[in-house]
Amino acid sequence: MERYYFKIQDQDGGLQPDRGFDFPNLERAKEQARTLLAEMALDGLPKEPIDSIAVELQDANRVPILTMRLVLEAIPHGTLEL
Repeated sequence: MERYYFKIQDQDGGLQPDRGFDFPNLERAKEQARTLLAEMALDGLPKEPIDSIAVELQDANRVPILTMRLVLEAIPHGTLEL
């Protein structure tokens, strides 16, 4: 088993992990990061001025491995002002 940490960035800012989780391999930890990001989106999509929510996966030494980010972008069409 390998230990991983999840740093969360949501509407309230960043939350540094204080507790690690054990997974049999990196792929399982990445799956959990995806699930965590989806659960965060269920709690509410990003609002301005922050346009994204993210989960940073860190190794046992808290070194970042990858970041999964959900970005909400409004793309206006035509002359309608948003």
